[in-house]
Amino acid sequence: MKTAEYVITLSRALTEVWEWKDAVNNDTKDMSVEDRIKYYDVGLVQAEQLLHGSFIRNEDGSYSLK
Repeated sequence: MKTAEYVITLSRALTEVWEWKDAVNNDTKDMSVEDRIKYYDVGLVQAEQLLHGSFIRNEDGSYSLK
């Protein structure tokens, strides 16, 4: 029986997203719920400044950039 060999190439963008996700998980793994909320609030403010916009919370809990 012959085994197929697959080579999967991930985009650089996807790899970066996974790295960011891992970094956030490492930053927050030992935090209390209150500290995680503060962490994400600070992240939202930083993102608003970086993107020169403001986030509006949608009814479903997601955010839109204005």
